[in-house]
Amino acid sequence: MNILIVSWAAITSIPFLSTVFRYTSPPKREGPVTEAVTTTGEVPPNTGKTVSVGNKPVLLITTPEGERRAFLANCTHLGCVVRYREEENDIYCACHHSVFDIEGENISGPAPRPLPQLPIEIENDHIVVTVS
Repeated sequence: MNILIVSWAAITSIPFLSTVFRYTSPPKREGPVTEAVTTTGEVPPNTGKTVSVGNKPVLLITTPEGERRAFLANCTHLGCVVRYREEENDIYCACHHSVFDIEGENISGPAPRPLPQLPIEIENDHIVVTVS
């Protein structure tokens, strides 16, 4: 009977112990991810587009002057995905109304830091973004 009770306790504790182990062990770090995400024609001047690079959202912007920029699209407040507003020429988080300028600097709302800007390259009419 003792063997049966000990075996049952060991088997039923496996899911609990694996959850505790996953919670207490640090996540595996991934290296940088570089992807061609779209073409230059899909992001004309004064527009923005949200794409995924790896498993992270990225906001691509082409300024009214034609400069291209890429930002990690998670708001620095609580991580909601931000979007580009053409009319206001800014980046906006609808969750808590944080506003960033087109340089990624936080200008109003609860966001404590600027948006991280990402390296961007144009290769054969494709926009290539690197997320680390």
